[in-house]
Amino acid sequence: MRFDTNIQLKLRDAYAARHEPEAARFLARVYWAFLIVTLAMVVVLSILYGVWEFMQAPQRDESVTGLHAQQVFTRAQLDTVLQGFDARAARFQTRMTAPVSAKDPSQ
Repeated sequence: MRFDTNIQLKLRDAYAARHEPEAARFLARVYWAFLIVTLAMVVVLSILYGVWEFMQAPQRDESVTGLHAQQVFTRAQLDTVLQGFDARAARFQTRMTAPVSAKDPSQ
């Protein structure tokens, strides 16, 4: 018993006779098989890429934090930052209590 496994020859013959139902069915099966295999490859590669990026993130974070030492805040710098926050809070409160100067749209 001999199996005809030459897909390229079968595909070429089916494409030449694509107007016949048997050939159209074979071409449709090949097309759907191609789409399913392509979709499966995209899904697998996407998952592998996600796992790769997920595993690389801690290594990147360790290398970045190890290179740059944190600056130490002095008491004067801390007081300056806190005064800036207090000034911002005061500006916010004055703007919340001040009346809105909007033009009357009915006039």
